[in-house]
Amino acid sequence: MKKLFLFFLCLIPICVSAESILNLEVLNGNLSRKFESDNNIYSVTLKEGEEELELKYELKDKDAHVENTKTVMAGSDVTTLKVTNSDGSTETYTFYINKEIATPVFYEPKKKQEEQKSIPYLEYYVGIPCTIFILFLFKVFVLGFKRHK
Repeated sequence: MKKLFLFFLCLIPICVSAESILNLEVLNGNLSRKFESDNNIYSVTLKEGEEELELKYELKDKDAHVENTKTVMAGSDVTTLKVTNSDGSTETYTFYINKEIATPVFYEPKKKQEEQKSIPYLEYYVGIPCTIFILFLFKVFVLGFKRHK
C-alpha cells in the first residue's frame, strides 16, 4: 500500500515558488511589466545615458544573501540576481537590459552644399563698368554737359 501511495504522490505536480523578493523597483529605467514575486524573467529599458542597472528590492528573508551578476549575451546586457535564503533555497531573477535611444523631434536631412562656380577676375568684370558709370555721372552732374554748336 505504501508503494502505491508513493507512486501516486510522484504523479502529482508540485509547484514550489520561493518568492525571495517581495518588492522590486528599477531606479534608472522601466520594467517590461509589473514586478511579481513568482516571475523570474524581466526586460528592462534603461534611461538615456545610463550604463548600469540600479535596483531597489525588499527581501522576504532578511538573512538572505544576494549575488548580482552582469553578463553580455549576443550584444545585450543581462543582469541576474541570485538570492540564497537562510534555509539554503535559491532563486534567480534575470533582467535583459535594453538601452533607450533618444530620437530627435525634427529630422533635417543634410543639405548638399552647392559648388560655387568661381569666375576668374570677376571683380574686374564688375568693377570696371561700375567705375566708368560713376565717372560718367560725375561728368554729367558735377562738371555739366556742354553741347557743341
